[in-house]
Amino acid sequence: MLLGAVGGKLRPLQSDVFAVTQAMLALPLRCLPGTRFRRGLHARKRIMAALREEMAARNHHHHHHDLLSVLMQRRQLGHPDALTEDQILDNMLTLIIAGQVTTATAITWMVKYLSDNRLIQDKLRAEAFRLELKGDYSLTMQHLNAMDYAYKAVKESLRMATIVSWFPRVALKDCQVAGFHIKKDWILNIDARSLHYDPDVFDNPTVFDPSRFDEEGEGDDAKLGRAQQQKRRLLVFGAGGRTCLGMNHAKIMMLIFLHRLLTNFRWEMADDDPPLRNGNVPRLKNDAPSAHTHPQFLIMFQIN
Repeated sequence: MLLGAVGGKLRPLQSDVFAVTQAMLALPLRCLPGTRFRRGLHARKRIMAALREEMAARNHHHHHHDLLSVLMQRRQLGHPDALTEDQILDNMLTLIIAGQVTTATAITWMVKYLSDNRLIQDKLRAEAFRLELKGDYSLTMQHLNAMDYAYKAVKESLRMATIVSWFPRVALKDCQVAGFHIKKDWILNIDARSLHYDPDVFDNPTVFDPSRFDEEGEGDDAKLGRAQQQKRRLLVFGAGGRTCLGMNHAKIMMLIFLHRLLTNFRWEMADDDPPLRNGNVPRLKNDAPSAHTHPQFLIMFQIN
């Protein structure tokens, strides 16, 4: 999601992306030095400069096959609905923020939850080793679809972490919700975290339990099992016409990461109860440093 940035370019770009996300809900104090909003504006300028530099480089080398290249090619070919350069830049920034920060944070929490639940971790590891990988050990969609328990662990991690904890929406017409009269054009804020931790919706909501999604079924909520009702009430990626476009991409990334981690390492958290970092998404202040054991190595790393 960071356009292949490596080495010395990656860390500053990651820091700038985080600064922009921090500024999104900050007070818009544009002219006051040192504010979170002003730092975000400067970070956005640096990201845009890096994207323009990347676009200039790609004008001479067409070996990339990603969204940025597709948008650039449509513009170069004069396609009637092609985006302007500024529109391309804004779309890429949106994708980087929406896909890099949220998914990386979700993976961090997943590692933490599995470190705290060794029996679940072992069950996931057994499932991962049952996959028959061939050749270069690449995972296919067939493999991912066979990771049933891992998929439930991903959903449970997303529920407990609730990376995006609220969803602002505009009422399209007058309506009644739980006895409250909502008028057309009112702006509503859906609190996903409260729903995900409501004991009337999820049994033992503070317990990490992928098996809560074991039951499957079809039909109205009144006819569904408890697990299927809970599945329908997950608001991790929103709901309806504005459901997150990157939903399946994020789940696939988490499944691939989880498989690689489970089949190569065992791990434990360096801090069992790390503090939280203030921000728009719930992040661990120490970025989840972990001790990883390999058959021949002991590795320390942290997820950013």
